[in-house]
Amino acid sequence: MRVNRRFLYWGIVLVAVGGVLVAADLRAVDTPTLADALRLWPLAVIAIGLSLALRRTRLSLPGLLLAAAVPGVVVGAAFAVLPRFPGDCGVGGELASIATTRASFDGPATVSVRSGCGSLNVETASGSGWQFDARNSAGRMPKVDSSVRSLSIDDTSDHGWNFLDAGRDAWDLTLPTSDLDRLALVVFAGHGQVAVPGARIDHLALTVNAGEMVVDATAASVADLSAVVNVGSLSIRLPAASDLAGTLRVGAGRLRICAPAGLGLRVTSRGISDRLMANGLQQTASAWQSPDYTSATHHADLTVSATFGAVEIDPIGGCE
Repeated sequence: MRVNRRFLYWGIVLVAVGGVLVAADLRAVDTPTLADALRLWPLAVIAIGLSLALRRTRLSLPGLLLAAAVPGVVVGAAFAVLPRFPGDCGVGGELASIATTRASFDGPATVSVRSGCGSLNVETASGSGWQFDARNSAGRMPKVDSSVRSLSIDDTSDHGWNFLDAGRDAWDLTLPTSDLDRLALVVFAGHGQVAVPGARIDHLALTVNAGEMVVDATAASVADLSAVVNVGSLSIRLPAASDLAGTLRVGAGRLRICAPAGLGLRVTSRGISDRLMANGLQQTASAWQSPDYTSATHHADLTVSATFGAVEIDPIGGCE
C-alpha cells in the first residue's frame, strides 16, 4: 500500500499539537514544562532538515515522523502556554520585594513604563509625589531613572527567548494627580491594571504585546490617546469630563472601548467595518457615533484600524 506522505506528515503534526493541548487542559503538564518545550524550537528546524536529507534513504519514514512530531510539540506548547503567561509567566516561586522608590515632580512630567512578564498595577494619589514598588520571583531588578520632571521604569530583560528565565514581575506604581505631559505604558506578556482617577494627562500612550491591559480613565482628564495592541487585549474606559482625540491600532488582538454616560463618542474605522461592533451589533459603515454625540458636553473622536483583530464599542458586559 502506498502512503501519501503529505497527509501522513500533517496528520502527525496535528496529533502532536492536539496531544500537547489535551495534556495541558488536563493539567498533566504545568506551565514551566510547556515553557521548556518552547525552547526546543531549534530542534524542529533540525528535524525538518534531517528529514529532507534522509528523504531517499531507508530512514526516510522515521525522518518524516520526527520532522512532523517535533514541530507539532513546539506549536502545541506555544498554543498552550501563551494564554497562561499574563498570569504566571511560566514560572513558579515566591515573589520577593526588590525595590521601593519614591520622589516628587515639581511640574508637568513625562512618565514611561515598560513592563516585563507579570503584572503592572498603576493608580493615583493626590499631590505631586510618586512611588514605585517592585517584586520579582527571580530577584531581577528593573531600571528606574527619575528627575523632577520625568520617570522611566524599564524591564531589564531583552524580551528574547531568555525572557522565559527572567522570573515573574509584580509592579505597583502610584502616580500623582498633578499634570503629566505624557504617560506611556507598555505591557509585554503580562497583565496591566490601570486606574488613574484625578490624573491630568496631556498624552496617554498604551502598548500591549502578547498580553492584556485594562484601563479606567473615567475620572481622569486625557487630551490625546494612542494605543497599539499586538496579539493581545486592551480594554479602556474613556474619560467622562474631557474632550479627547485618539488613534488606536490592533494587530491580531482585541480592543474594547467604553464611553461613560454623557460622553459623545465618534469612531472612524479604517478597513475594519466587518470587525467593528457597537453595543453588540456589527457595524457596516466606516464611521459610527453615539446617539447623543451632537448634544454631549464632551466629545471623544477616535480613529481605529485593525489587522486580524476586532474592535468593540460599549460591549455587552463592559470593559473588563
